Amino acid sequence: MLHIKSVCRCIQHNVYKSRYYTTRKNPFVKTWNTLSNDMLIKKRAVYPEHADVVIIGGGFIGSSVGYWLKTRAGSGLSVVILEKDLSYAQVQNNVSLGTLTQHFSLPENIQLAQYSAEFFRNIKLNLNSETDIKYRPNGNLILASEKYAQRLEQNVAIQKEFGVKNELLTAADVKEKYPWINTTDIELGCVSTECEGTFNPEAFLKGLVLKNSDLGVKYVDAEVIGFDMEQQRDVLMEGVTPGGFRKISKVTYRTKDNEEYEIKFAICILAAGGCSGEVAKSAQIGVGDGLLKIPLPIQHREYNIYNIQDENSKVSINTPVIMDTSGLWLQQNALDNNFLCGYTPLSTNSVKELLAENFYEEMIKPSLFNRYPKFQEHQIKVLRTEFQDCNTYDETGILGSHPYHINLVIAAGFGKLGCQHAPGIGRAIAESIIDGHYSSIDLTRFGFDRLLIDEPLVEFNVY
Repeated sequence: MLHIKSVCRCIQHNVYKSRYYTTRKNPFVKTWNTLSNDMLIKKRAVYPEHADVVIIGGGFIGSSVGYWLKTRAGSGLSVVILEKDLSYAQVQNNVSLGTLTQHFSLPENIQLAQYSAEFFRNIKLNLNSETDIKYRPNGNLILASEKYAQRLEQNVAIQKEFGVKNELLTAADVKEKYPWINTTDIELGCVSTECEGTFNPEAFLKGLVLKNSDLGVKYVDAEVIGFDMEQQRDVLMEGVTPGGFRKISKVTYRTKDNEEYEIKFAICILAAGGCSGEVAKSAQIGVGDGLLKIPLPIQHREYNIYNIQDENSKVSINTPVIMDTSGLWLQQNALDNNFLCGYTPLSTNSVKELLAENFYEEMIKPSLFNRYPKFQEHQIKVLRTEFQDCNTYDETGILGSHPYHINLVIAAGFGKLGCQHAPGIGRAIAESIIDGHYSSIDLTRFGFDRLLIDEPLVEFNVY
């Protein structure tokens, strides 16, 4: 048996420390506590030695992959998830992840967002009847200056091809709808009319973990420290010396008790967020020759979330998530009935590093006060620091088998979209394993191969 009791204890203890969403006497809490108490039986943990599929990372994407594999294959497939922090401390802090939007230029992102809307709409059927992700259908508003107006129009045209319902707004329209927004340097706006809003990312993840425990997914509280590679003399691969191919077949992990174990697998899913690039090095990705020469360009990225405090400022329930062309975003703080804001992570950290001490003063504050003059008299404080995984190559997630390690499936680098897109990403990976191809949404372009041929896949949005 696996250590699911650790999952329950850690999340039960930590998730409800968050100020962003808190609900007392929720039936879902009772279910969670009951499951936790049932699993608190004093017995020595038994660590599995074999699994059909091992998933490195038990966050949104990793847990979604486990959910879909067991939903599709049931007891016919054994699935183990290795997660180094079952307290999910970083997930508690990432309140801005809980946004649902279809404002994209890449068809894949639009389709993934549309499926997420469907999945969340039926969340109680998909996960648990008591799962409550606090969905608020308040939509998203995108603002574009004259420089980006044409790009916004192009994006809206693409979105309409996929049935997205949104509306282009003139600066006057924006001012009429939201008189507290400065529109003097705004050319166009676009507001969605359905299938967009905000939700509680912690409740979503917790629902996935609970459902996975029912389905038989095993969570292990441990950190991956390496792979075991077996030489395959009968395998011929272009660019690899005959007889020199080495297949990954085992993963070594270290528990919280500092004990090391191995687990043999048929397929491994790398969904370790910002740690994925470092984990990949254990499989010689980025440190080898030929197909192993190119690294997995996934890194951690962090930035601050700010709370705009004003007791007299009441937020309308219909106020959308607002994205400014400067990269500034603004959304409701559901608990305190005010606003949260932050800055879209920069393509590189160079600017932020140069302005480390003055980032708020020189980047965020000018954009915030220009767009929302009424906030100049408000108290603005850092609420918390968020963490995301970033694909430094082209800012788009990497999904699919590695060209050398074909039994290693990568699912990382999606950044803020990892939470929103998790249902569709997990389903896609399950399809690729069970069906042998993507049967719902074709995500082939997200593959690692684009790094080999140097063809970036860029999400061209207005910010």
